[in-house]
Amino acid sequence: MFIPKPEGYEVVADRWEYLYFAKERGVPVEAVVEKVTWPENLDTAVWELDLGDGIKGVVPASETGLADASLMPRFVGQKVLVKIRGLDKENGVAACSRREAIADAQERLFQALKPDMVIDAVVKAVLPPDPANNKPASLVVDAGGGVLAEVPRKLATRSRAHRLNELFRPGQAVKAKVVHVDPQTGTLKLSLVDAGPDPWEGLVYKRGDVVAGAVVGQAEKMVFLEIKPGVVGIAPPPLRGVLRRGDRVAAVVTAFDREKKKLHLRLRGGRLA
Repeated sequence: MFIPKPEGYEVVADRWEYLYFAKERGVPVEAVVEKVTWPENLDTAVWELDLGDGIKGVVPASETGLADASLMPRFVGQKVLVKIRGLDKENGVAACSRREAIADAQERLFQALKPDMVIDAVVKAVLPPDPANNKPASLVVDAGGGVLAEVPRKLATRSRAHRLNELFRPGQAVKAKVVHVDPQTGTLKLSLVDAGPDPWEGLVYKRGDVVAGAVVGQAEKMVFLEIKPGVVGIAPPPLRGVLRRGDRVAAVVTAFDREKKKLHLRLRGGRLA
């Protein structure tokens, strides 16, 4: 007996057939990193991927395309592009390579990118400072097709008051400006700071306005307050009490000049809750 399909019903292609097709044609497949694990039969860490319909993908550390295997856990829960290298339908497993998918994408990306271009990027990891190697905090961003670039803090944000993990999260879409690109060496330098407008642009303050800011530094006779990322004003220190970096306070505007990027303040009360 013929049973008509419901309106809007779509026939979904068999997932295994698609993976065989992708393997033969070398088409990258999107998958989600479910976990990092250390199989008993391998001497390396691997990503386990969800390829859909219960099919598991496996990517050894050497095939992740990451310069440092210690980054592998930071991709858990995120989507990646991989090429299928082998299929075991009986056990529901596919051998995958992100490295191969990235190699193809990098060639095309580096041909397209030019200095001063502003591109869409996605944050993949927020790295803390590494004092042992004299490295500041940084972001790892996907510039396209899984091609990664590390963005140091000074090029990631104008804020001096907030840590990078307070401003960015994995999976967050951002704009980035191409500072340098070299297809020969595979070097890509990006700046999130230069992709946005000057933070002083359009600011309007008048004498007597009350604003809130965070302490980002102190000198003998002044306190530096960040009112918003990239906008720092100065104020005389409080007559009583001690302010520490990160404290939020209220302040009254005493002078403002947008062209000269000058903002003078007077502290109003103590620390904000």
